[in-house]
Amino acid sequence: MRAWSCCLLLALGACGLGDDVADGSRAQCAEGGALNDSCANNITTAEQACWRMVDCGALRLHEDEYYRFDWSECVEEIHDAGQVQERLIVACVGASTCDQLKYAGGACFAYGGN
Repeated sequence: MRAWSCCLLLALGACGLGDDVADGSRAQCAEGGALNDSCANNITTAEQACWRMVDCGALRLHEDEYYRFDWSECVEEIHDAGQVQERLIVACVGASTCDQLKYAGGACFAYGGN
């Protein structure tokens, strides 16, 4: 009886190690990375930041109307922000989750104001 109890405890312990859990796009390093460069795919350019926003569904690749914000407008906006602001915007987009970019994507562009 004692041997069966030990086997049962070992089996339950092995099942709960957490190695079968996938965080997906909401994980810290799933898409983009953190401000401290600890993730493999760091975003370092305006183009990469805007592609990340497109991949997350926060931005359209192309809009026919000139007043709609799309990928090319995103790149232009970041490049026009200035060197320091550009680095802040890119770091913000890289550190944000897809959910944050989708629902508050414009918050990163607040760093572009002087």
